[in-house]
Amino acid sequence: MTRNERKFMVAAMSGLHNMSLNGAIESMWQRGLLNKRAIEKLYIKEEVGRRVRAGEVKVRAIQQLSEELNCSFEKVRAAVYH
Repeated sequence: MTRNERKFMVAAMSGLHNMSLNGAIESMWQRGLLNKRAIEKLYIKEEVGRRVRAGEVKVRAIQQLSEELNCSFEKVRAAVYH
């Protein structure tokens, strides 16, 4: 991590001291400091993986999750395979 990146992290963490982890994350979310697309992709990959480990066929897990998230099958598929 560069010096500038450290400075940016300090700025991002300002006001988060003495907060619970959930409170800090919620604050960062509201301030637009989290990469929502990356978090969404992570959630999709983990959720499809969880369903497959539970015995679901992958294509069915992708289809169901796309319906639950109200998004396209292709969006979920892309998150899983990329």
